[in-house]
Amino acid sequence: MKVNDPGNRAIHDMIRFPQATLTFLVTLGILAMDHVHATEGERRSVGHPNIVVILTDDLGYGDVAHLNPESKIQTPQLDALAAEGVTALDAHSPSAVCSPSRYAMLTGRYAWRGVLKAGRLDPWDEPVIETNRPTLATLLDAAGYDTAFFGKWHLGFLWPWKDGQRPSKKDLGNGDTSKATNAMFDWSKPIQGGPIGAGFDYYFGVDVPNMPPYAFIENDKLTCEPVDVDGRKLKVMLKAGHIHGSGPGQAGWQLENIMPELTTRVGDYIGSHAKKPKPFFLVFSMISPHTPIVPTKEFQGKSGAGLYGDYVVQTDDAIGKVVAALKKAGVFENTLVVVSSDNGPEEFTRELARTHQHSPAGPLRGMKRDLLEGGHRLPFIASWPDGGISGGRRIDVTISLTDLFATLAAATGSKIPNGAAEDSIDLLPALRENKPVRSNLVYHAANGKLALREDDWVYLRRGGNLKEPEWYLRERGADPLPDTPLLFNLAEDPRQFKNLAGSHSERLTAMEAKLQSIER
Repeated sequence: MKVNDPGNRAIHDMIRFPQATLTFLVTLGILAMDHVHATEGERRSVGHPNIVVILTDDLGYGDVAHLNPESKIQTPQLDALAAEGVTALDAHSPSAVCSPSRYAMLTGRYAWRGVLKAGRLDPWDEPVIETNRPTLATLLDAAGYDTAFFGKWHLGFLWPWKDGQRPSKKDLGNGDTSKATNAMFDWSKPIQGGPIGAGFDYYFGVDVPNMPPYAFIENDKLTCEPVDVDGRKLKVMLKAGHIHGSGPGQAGWQLENIMPELTTRVGDYIGSHAKKPKPFFLVFSMISPHTPIVPTKEFQGKSGAGLYGDYVVQTDDAIGKVVAALKKAGVFENTLVVVSSDNGPEEFTRELARTHQHSPAGPLRGMKRDLLEGGHRLPFIASWPDGGISGGRRIDVTISLTDLFATLAAATGSKIPNGAAEDSIDLLPALRENKPVRSNLVYHAANGKLALREDDWVYLRRGGNLKEPEWYLRERGADPLPDTPLLFNLAEDPRQFKNLAGSHSERLTAMEAKLQSIER
């Protein structure tokens, strides 16, 4: 891409880097061989990688030090992994909000093709992954993997309602804020759906940390004898976001204990399963740095961006512990590690630009929930030394979290089931050789509006962006965006200051037609 505006050059350099000069080759037989029917010993001998996907929650592009020279947050573990692996500079979440991004990552299918047309799940919602839909877990289970999911789920459970009857909306709450009580449930029955229902062998985590139940779930049971918990009394350190009401939970539940427990459990799983003949697939779905902001004492004051920055530092440290566990177990070289985020940074973090001179979205315009780049352009690091994903390279081709399905299928020689993962594309050529793999990419705003990326052009349908504060526009030297369809050339205008919809009406019309054809 060319940068025609000299004033944009510094910003451009923060989000684009030269094309890679090294090409990594892997034995063609390994890539072409179909391992689905191989024995466990054969799977190990031909090099099936272990797979670890670490999904942070609301981590912004500008929160990672090696992506943002002006970051006030230190991320030495992410930086070290990037120095060993490959960093994608044009990586995107399929949605600018949580639940639909997670759906698309696990299924290889845009969430708006199903029931998640807009928004995210509320407390006590049921599963949104369709029954019998192939997931990453079922794909890799068929390839002989042990599969595990740790952390935040937020894709729905079938809760064990007493007498099998879901309470009325009036009794349960308004959707966003729960009024549930422990008496509404029969906890002797299993919690169905969730990661186990989506094909994972093992699960330990929480549905959402700021939604009930306020307790850990292991496989299909709470790990405590639940009591009624008033979410308003849970200790939060930064008054941002909110706790979504009351419901069953663990007595004395401490939000700051969730991340350390999850991190320890992930490390233990790696240590024990690295000794087994079967490879493992592990998802560590972090709860941080999403609200509630609850860094432990060890990390408080460790950043230059307040408690939010401290929580990012703790997130970075947890990632380092996972990598250290892989290296200690002797499996790092043949483990495909992917670290990314589910969407851009939360709206309240804009204020850090004024209070701490830190921008979680970095040079990008937009935040979580909206269609501008800051809402969905993500940190993305991959490492697999034995598979040619290494060397500290930086790639600039466009990729999506939706592409993990086809990528892991290719990495393991697995066949994608008919009708599955229709929006997923194999990223291995991109990660190994910086080869373009996508001709287009659809973005999905929290309110359901869609946008289309083609090469350097991005078309945003009307109404898919948040209103930007006047002080933010003033400090960035930007004008308010009109409530009309928007068109940007990211090569010339990476900050999305210049709406070209009026001067390139033919392109806008063509991209709208293309978007409509993808929707069908």
